[in-house]
Formats: sequence, C-alpha cells, structure tokens
Amino acid sequence: VPDEILFRLSEERGITPDMAISISHKLGWTKLSVRVGFSADMADRNAKLTKDAAKVKEKSKILSKSLEKTYQDYYLDTNITDFSANVIHCEKISDANLSSLSFSNEVEEKPTHIVVLDRTLFYPEGGGQLGDQGFFVINSDESIKVLDTKIEDGVIIHFTDGELRTGSINGEVNRIRRIQLMDHHTAVHIVGGAAREILGPHIRQAGSNKGEKYARIDLTHHSRMSRDLLDIIEDKANEIVQSNPGIEKIIMSRADADAKFGFDIYQGGPPKHDLIRIIKIGDFDTQACGGTHHDVAGKVGELRIVRSSQVQDGVERLQIVAGDTAREHARAQERILSEASEILGVQSSDLPKAVQKFFEEWKSQQKKISNLEAEIIRLRTSGGGDEAIMRDGIRYVIMESNGDSKQLMKMLSELTRDKSKPTLAIIGSRDGGGKIIVATTEDTKASENYNSVEILNSIASHINGGGGGRPTFAQGGGSNPDGIPEALNAARKMLDI
Repeated sequence: VPDEILFRLSEERGITPDMAISISHKLGWTKLSVRVGFSADMADRNAKLTKDAAKVKEKSKILSKSLEKTYQDYYLDTNITDFSANVIHCEKISDANLSSLSFSNEVEEKPTHIVVLDRTLFYPEGGGQLGDQGFFVINSDESIKVLDTKIEDGVIIHFTDGELRTGSINGEVNRIRRIQLMDHHTAVHIVGGAAREILGPHIRQAGSNKGEKYARIDLTHHSRMSRDLLDIIEDKANEIVQSNPGIEKIIMSRADADAKFGFDIYQGGPPKHDLIRIIKIGDFDTQACGGTHHDVAGKVGELRIVRSSQVQDGVERLQIVAGDTAREHARAQERILSEASEILGVQSSDLPKAVQKFFEEWKSQQKKISNLEAEIIRLRTSGGGDEAIMRDGIRYVIMESNGDSKQLMKMLSELTRDKSKPTLAIIGSRDGGGKIIVATTEDTKASENYNSVEILNSIASHINGGGGGRPTFAQGGGSNPDGIPEALNAARKMLDI
C-alpha cells in the first residue's frame, strides 16, 4: 500500500496501518501489505507534525562543550544502584541556563552544578519517566546531592547541589525512589495492556508520565470511563501482576522490530536510534521503551487506578499508583474515611448517606440565608430604610453586602426590576478581592441619567481593580477588598448624596 494512502487514512480517519491491512484482508485483498520500516517512519512523521503544530522552539544547549556519549550502565541491571565512575566534566549552572531549564515538582532544590561521568547508573529523564536522584560520595563525611538527571546528545547530565573535581567518584542512586519509578513504569505498561484486552485494539497510548508519587497514562477511547469500568481494568491489571509473567528486554533493529511487532510498539513515540529496546510483558503488552522496568510483573505488588479525567475529546487520562504508593494511598483513604466517620458520628459504610443528608441541609440553610439577606436589603432600601435615598424621582441604593457574586446579582435584579421605581444601585462586597456591581432600571429616568460602566470605572480603583459591562449593568473586581467602603463613599460623593 502506498505510504501516502496509509498516512492519510491514519491522519484523516484514525485508521492505523495494521487496521487498514486487516480490513483489506477481510475484504479479499490478501496480497496487500505494509512495507518494512513504515511504522517507524510514520511514528517519526507524527512526532514532527506534533512538533510543528505546537511550534516548539529549539531548546538551548545545557552543556557548554561537546563531550563523549555516556555509557548507560543502568540497562545492565536496574537493581544495582551503587557504582564507581570518572568525572569528566563539571560546570556551574549560569542563571540564564537555569532559567531555561524545567524540572519536575519532585526536584525540591535548585541545582548549582552539572556533572558528567564516563558511565552512570543514573537514569536520565525520558519517555515520560522522571530522572533518577541520589548522591555522589566524596568521602565518608562528605557527599553532594544528585537532584535530577537529563540527557543531551547521548551525554547524561547530573544536576547537583555542589561541585566535583575530575577523577574517580562513587555514585549512589536513591534505591527506594528507583524501585518506585520501576513500579510505576511497569504498571503503566500493564494497565495499557489490560485496557486493550478489556476494551479492544482501538485503545492506544497518547501520552504518559511516571514519577515517584504517581503515574499517568493517556488512552484513546470514544467515551468517558466510569468508575465501574476503571475497576474492571484495574482488576485485570492486578490479575496480570499476580500471574507474574516475565518481562523481556530485547534489543533489536527498527526494521526487525517493525516487521515482527508492527506499528503498535511505537505508542510511546518514535524511536530515536536504529537499535531499539523492546519491553515485552508476557503476551499482555509489547512496546518500544527505554525506561527502567522490573524483570517480572509480580514485583509491582499491587496497583490502583485512582481516577480518570478527560484531557481532550477521545482521550482519557488514568492516574495510577503502584507498589508502596498503592499501599500508602489505601491507608490514606482509610484514614480519611475513619476521620470523616468520627466527625459525623456514623459508620464508614453510612458515610454517603450522612454526607448527602448534611449537604441537603446545608443547601436548605444557604437558601434561607439568601432569602433573609434579600429581605434585609428590601427593608433597608424601601420605605424608611436607611440605605435608599429618593431624589428627583430616582431611588439611589449604595450599600455593602456580605454576599458573593451570585447573591449580588440577585439583589440587583430585585432592586432594578420595577420600572415604577427607577433605581440606581451600587453594591459592593469584600468577597474574594472585592466586587462591585452597578445597575440601573432599564428604560427609566435612572438609565437615561446614569451610565453603569462609567460609574464603575470611576470607583473601581479603590479596590485596585476594574471591570466592564453595558450602560445599564456593569461589574468589576479587584485585589483590595478593604477598599470597598472607600469605593462606595466615592460613589456617594460623585452623586452628591
């Protein structure tokens, strides 16, 4: 099949090459096939299209000089975390360079130096997995932190909180964090495989992230995933974990991988090299992936799908916790249930009903409060009330209220509805950063004489804000709620009342 036809089918119709060939064979065109290497080229094309669409700017170089590529010893055995190596380069990070770098929220300090070794066990950020952290041990009493790890042109860069001289050094990867990252990365593969088995081959990975605290995977799906469906996928994923299949880590050429496994192995993105690393978890999931994974699925222990959200039409984001974080998550949920049960004086199993009851009572009380506030305003602004002034056939109401924006809108609606009582109302609230709403009764003397937008703009500076609207209704907000009294006094002075 010509490449351009396959490109268009995928981009315009969402039909992958494998799907196109499968459909063709079912229709009797059994000789149709996809050329070897096409899947990798298509993944590369898609990545370039995404980059062009986002107008991604070329990143500035981290290193000030060219260096030899680093030996990536973490692939030899991901369970080893102590090693010796030679420091071949160290430089201080300039303020300009630091400002151009981005770090995850798991990097708690700003690094001061970058260190390059001839070889390392520190895994650099890539493929959605965060970089390793740990230490460089100078002597028995002194060490410096490795706060993050990245890679640039094959050179692995360690971001540290101190300087190192060239020469030999001992490194220690944070073992607990490394295991947790392996738990999460392995779990992402397993959940993806479980989702495909439950929902079908249309499930594809549209993105992922693996950190120490949690992992996420974005999956293509035509509808929202309910909690019941997430539980089914979670159960299947834990079945895979408990069956403990081996995890094969295979190095092969792109052409051989493409011919053997097809387009689906590139869901994590296009390969960057001619030789690629395949992660195969039993018969459940096969992906091209350069991250760190366990040797058997059972090492994950257990996993939970915490929640799902829709990041765009047709893409569901699943948040996952695995290993120790899964157990910590379960304990945290149990503590929340226990504390809530104690506060409400009910059993955990009765919490939903109790919360629903209190919520309904709260809504009822809020409605009563709102009605009482409206009645108070009515009394203050009618008859002999102290907040209303009648002059030349117009009722002027300038007052402060404790309500939020919704309540203020309701108040103004009540005040300016009756055309037999032409009204100019200016109401302020200290809610948030301060809110002011100005309104006049439409098609009356009040709306003919006063412009709500002009009045608002003349007093909004007292709350360090502004706003807009139309001549009969304007609203604004600010950042100085304590300026509301001054704003209302300014309105009274301007109107000479």
